[in-house]
Amino acid sequence: MGNRIFVGVVVLLWMGSMSWLMVARILPPFFNGEPPGHGVLLRNEPVCWDIEYDGQLVGHAVSKAVPGALGTTEIHSRVLLEGLEVRKLAPQWMSTLVRGLGQISLDMRTRIVLDSLNSLSSFETRVRLNDLPLVMKVTGRVDGPDLLLKVKSGDVTHTVRYPVPHNSLLASELIPQPKLLQVYVGRKWQQEVYSPFRPPSDSLEVLQAEVVEERWFDRRGERTRARKIEYRAMSPAGVAADNTLRAVVWVGDDGTVLRQDLHLMETKLRFERRDESHMLRLAEELLDLENVATIATPPESP
Repeated sequence: MGNRIFVGVVVLLWMGSMSWLMVARILPPFFNGEPPGHGVLLRNEPVCWDIEYDGQLVGHAVSKAVPGALGTTEIHSRVLLEGLEVRKLAPQWMSTLVRGLGQISLDMRTRIVLDSLNSLSSFETRVRLNDLPLVMKVTGRVDGPDLLLKVKSGDVTHTVRYPVPHNSLLASELIPQPKLLQVYVGRKWQQEVYSPFRPPSDSLEVLQAEVVEERWFDRRGERTRARKIEYRAMSPAGVAADNTLRAVVWVGDDGTVLRQDLHLMETKLRFERRDESHMLRLAEELLDLENVATIATPPESP
């Protein structure tokens, strides 16, 4: 019974306060200001991130695109978080309920399949907590103009359809975009964030993005020149609400995303991009593509 309560509370927290991070941005942005181009993952070139909380390393995020069957492309990603306190992720009204639950370990794996034209075909996300069996599985496949989505947690399964425009984008907020192109100070745009865990009538949230400045910042002990992008939640009236900073992204001169800060309740998670020389080994260790990819991918030499 204790395990069921623990899983139930953690899943509720994940769905409520962190779902916008976990789920996909499937719909394209509103064009209130032209959004920057998104860099894509190159096949067989991983991108890896160290995840920090309060200055301490708490996990890793990694993604890699590999060839799939019949001309498709598979994008495999994994997010590992260790030692996060549940109470830090909970809204204030749940603080009493979660006070005694302590720390959690999260393991989230995602496989995205793009067809031969690089359009979204299907995806699958599996979430595990601590040493417990699979606690959540989310699958989706494109069926005509819609995305057929199925969310399973324990013995409960929820299926729903959502409209998906052509050339839709699928990306997890827990793995930053590898690049944002043509970013300059003053540029603004709006981004739709889609969550299958919100009510079907309210599954979209609009974020306002703005490139606010260009300056030097400290990155791994070195001074780095970059542009700072702030993402803020929009109010129903269509303007940015006060004190609703959701994310800060730092982009280098060539468009490479160097850092992403995510603000969750009282918690800030920092994603620091790893140097290329350290990516291959971490990707090989965490993704295990030789066993999980449709076409077995042998280990690469670092």
